[in-house]
Amino acid sequence: MVGVVVLAVVAAGAVSAVVATRGSGRTRSAASASTTSAPSGASTTTSVPHLSEHGTVQILHVPVPGDAGRKNDVYVYRPPVPDSPRLPVLYFLHGVPGHASDVFDAGLPGLMDTFFAQGNPPFVLVAPDGNGAHHDDTEWANARDGTDQIETFVTSNVISAVEGANRRDRTRRAIAGFSMGGYGAANLALRHPDLYDDTIPMAAYFHVDDPAGMFGGDLVTIAANSPELHLDAAHGHRIFIVDGDEDDERVVKGESLAAASTLMEDGVPVWFQSIPGSHSWQFVAAAFPSVERFLDGEWIRLHPPPPEIPVSLLPPSVTGHWTGTVDGAQLDVTLPAPADDATVRALDRLRRHARWPAVSYVRVVIANPRSGSRAYSLAKVSFVDANGVTIDANAPAFVALEWADRSNRTSVKNEAQALVPSLVGSTVVPPGTTREAILVTLGPVPSVSSVFAGDSFGSGTLAAAS
Repeated sequence: MVGVVVLAVVAAGAVSAVVATRGSGRTRSAASASTTSAPSGASTTTSVPHLSEHGTVQILHVPVPGDAGRKNDVYVYRPPVPDSPRLPVLYFLHGVPGHASDVFDAGLPGLMDTFFAQGNPPFVLVAPDGNGAHHDDTEWANARDGTDQIETFVTSNVISAVEGANRRDRTRRAIAGFSMGGYGAANLALRHPDLYDDTIPMAAYFHVDDPAGMFGGDLVTIAANSPELHLDAAHGHRIFIVDGDEDDERVVKGESLAAASTLMEDGVPVWFQSIPGSHSWQFVAAAFPSVERFLDGEWIRLHPPPPEIPVSLLPPSVTGHWTGTVDGAQLDVTLPAPADDATVRALDRLRRHARWPAVSYVRVVIANPRSGSRAYSLAKVSFVDANGVTIDANAPAFVALEWADRSNRTSVKNEAQALVPSLVGSTVVPPGTTREAILVTLGPVPSVSSVFAGDSFGSGTLAAAS
């Protein structure tokens, strides 16, 4: 995607930037760009429009600890809304060999423009350059010899440069990455649980692969940077692991499913999606709409809770029955789920204790044929009402945790923690298996014009059952 990016100078003397035409490989210095007159020493910003009618892109130059005078590029997409501590940020780490521009050359800003134009909550996208001056494969870590302090660069310098005075809390900060960047995202999230709430490894690995010797062969350092040894620290994170079904890269093959399985067995809510694709940025672009909707599912809850409405004034939830085949699995959806279902009773008891307004419970029977090549994973069923509004029925573990997060009552949080382990994994169906799952909307479904479902945030259409 060829376009013009925005020049921004943030914190004079610390962070600088250049204007670049992406695709040309050429840059020009800030001095040659047209600038707004400002007092000497003050920060200045010069803007030229991005090709999109919505967001703008900046390239910052941020100092790298451990290498005096070195600055790495940080690409920043900003949506067309005022920046504030409430606007979420996704930090996206590239693979090796790679550069910060890889994330943007894959077309992600354009996908975000479309996503936000559809009315979804906006967020900032940040892609730092993780290359070192002394190591050609930094693993997004700090080198043991003191050079190439890339972990500190990402978790301190980049956050400060991007967020500035509008510092976010962890609930409004996510980290993702592809390949080595997926390893880096998992590693940094587990090592800095105070910084990142959502973690999205894509075609990642979860063990140490250190061909450039960042860890100097030190066993203690290697163990400290091995995500597979610290998955128990993932409690309290939302995790979405994505893999390509044609990815044969030795270092990542089988890693994503193994990590997801371990997390599920440990009672950590995790979404896992395998999509068609190989080890490429085309795979990342194809999966990114799922990433956006995963983040939407988290960040939309940061809005003020809906007011409590008397049940007598709520529109009645519609009833219906829909079926269809999505990605080889047969789905049978019933709305509402039977009120005497044990999961429904437990969830509704928690909802009432959390003082959450009325919802709809959806029963889904998922049959994955024995001929299926992989486990089928269902994250949501979407109902489109007569007014074109989409109402999502989500995995119950995440809804239960949301109710607990929104409640200030310790008893509600304890009740949710006790309930969640029985809910995790109910929508993951191995080949040759049939499972029944309960999904939950965040409000009643007043009418239905169409129904969609998928292995994560898919678009498979279901038909009304005869």
